[in-house]
Amino acid sequence: MKLQLAIVIGAILVGSFATVNWAFIQNNEPSANVLASAAGLVGHITLTATDENGNIKAYRQSDNVIINKGDDCIIEDVFGSDTPCSNVAAVYDDIHIGTGTTGFSETSTALTTWYRTTAGTVGAATTAQGTTGAFVTVTALFPDVSANIAEAALYNTNLSAGDVLALQQFTAIPLGATDDLTIQWTVTIDGN
Repeated sequence: MKLQLAIVIGAILVGSFATVNWAFIQNNEPSANVLASAAGLVGHITLTATDENGNIKAYRQSDNVIINKGDDCIIEDVFGSDTPCSNVAAVYDDIHIGTGTTGFSETSTALTTWYRTTAGTVGAATTAQGTTGAFVTVTALFPDVSANIAEAALYNTNLSAGDVLALQQFTAIPLGATDDLTIQWTVTIDGN
């Protein structure tokens, strides 16, 4: 919202005396030459744990923000700026899982306790339409996990030293030797 201040002067003649009235008017209309944008990059992760018969054992879903390292890598990839990304040209299609429960923040750069990684399948991206943002989904299957998984990350490499786009922790999912974990990570760029 652009605040514009207008002064309105009015003169009123009362008998033989003139008075001046001042009024302040707030203009809530955006300027015609300004294109407003509330662009954001967010992730949504869905985790489904199943037993050897395909029965669902646990289900988790959560939104997350893109961490600072991910922001840096996106800027480097788009504009070629010199930020500390190790593999800027790589696609973010590797999902890592971990067992760590130590909290992390937007400045974190890795899982707290790495367990395993797998290459995911990147779905067809949807294009932005009007006020609807563009998004893409990465899906990965982890067979026979045998661990208590409590964190996941979206990387651009299968190496734990790669560049992280997003991290998320959740209530631990206990998985046995024949249990599988499917992770679906949806990343949305919303410019409405």
